[in-house]
Parts: sequence; C-alpha cells; structure tokens
Amino acid sequence: MPFALGAKEVQETIMVLNLSVAQIELSISEGDNSVNTLIDSFTYMSEHIEAIELSSQKIAEMSNAVEGIAEHNQSLLIQTNDLAQKMQQAIIAFQFYDKLSQRLDHVSHGLSGLAEIVSHEMHAKDEAQWEAFKSEVRKGTTMREEEELFELIFDHEKPAEEAIEIMKVRMRDRMNAADEVEEEIEFF
Repeated sequence: MPFALGAKEVQETIMVLNLSVAQIELSISEGDNSVNTLIDSFTYMSEHIEAIELSSQKIAEMSNAVEGIAEHNQSLLIQTNDLAQKMQQAIIAFQFYDKLSQRLDHVSHGLSGLAEIVSHEMHAKDEAQWEAFKSEVRKGTTMREEEELFELIFDHEKPAEEAIEIMKVRMRDRMNAADEVEEEIEFF
C-alpha cells in the first residue's frame, strides 16, 4: 500500500522545497556578483598587459643602440604572454561558472514547479499535471549533459547515483577526446 503524505507533511515538504529554491537563488546572485567583479578585474588587467606590450615595443624601437634592450624586451614580452595565457584560463573557468549558474537556475525552476504541484492536492494526484511538469523540466534542459541526465533518470529509470556515475564517465571521456583533438591541432 503506497504511503500517503498528510497535510502537515505536504506543507513541510513545500517549505523545504521553497528553502532550497531560495538558497539556490541567493547562491547564484552572490556568485554572479563575485564573478562580475573578477571579470572586471581581468578585463582591466588584460587592457594593461596590452599597454605594457606596446610600451615595451616602443622602448625597444627607441633604444636600438642600448646594449641588452632586445633581451629585456623579449623577456617582458614572454612574461606578458604568460600572463595573457593565465587570464585566458581564468576566462574559461568563468565559462564553467556560467554553466553551473545555468544548471542551478534550472534546478531552482524545477523545485519551484514541484512545490507548486505538491501544494495542490488535485494537481499532485493528476497524471496530466505530472506529465506537463516533466515536459517543462525537459524543455528547460538547455545543455547536453542535462538532457542526458534527464533521459537516464526519467526515460531509463536509473537511480540518481547511477545516473551521476554514468554522466561523470561520459563527461570525462568527452574532455579526454577534446584534449586529444586539441593536442592534434597543436602538432600540425
């Protein structure tokens, strides 16, 4: 016999779902503020690295007769290039944060929709409501990994832990394949 939640349990479930949504939304907001500050800082540093490179080249042109200037100029250009590469890596990390933020936003919307269904007894018992909800969640999966995770859990009825492990393997394989392609390109 299936377990039926009473009104108090349903209300507590809704409050936990709402708390989860609020925590996710606040985390996204705080993260966005921090990332925006970092992006501004990296943009500022990038502009200054370009200015340093230009100044170094002008100094080298003006000081052709000075002994060792070419070596110092080359050293400075290597250092600014290294800094620019590190900044590029940081920008890629920001892109990963953006994906994380999008996923959390999708989770937040899913939890809000779940709270809405559970809060109405007639909706909670209506199969059409659940199918419409699942359809909305599926439409909200804008990233490949989200769609695959949805399929594993809803279409293939895999437990969450198993679906997570499958996705970790797939994502690791994709990263390795991307690294191999990148390495091949670098050699040509």
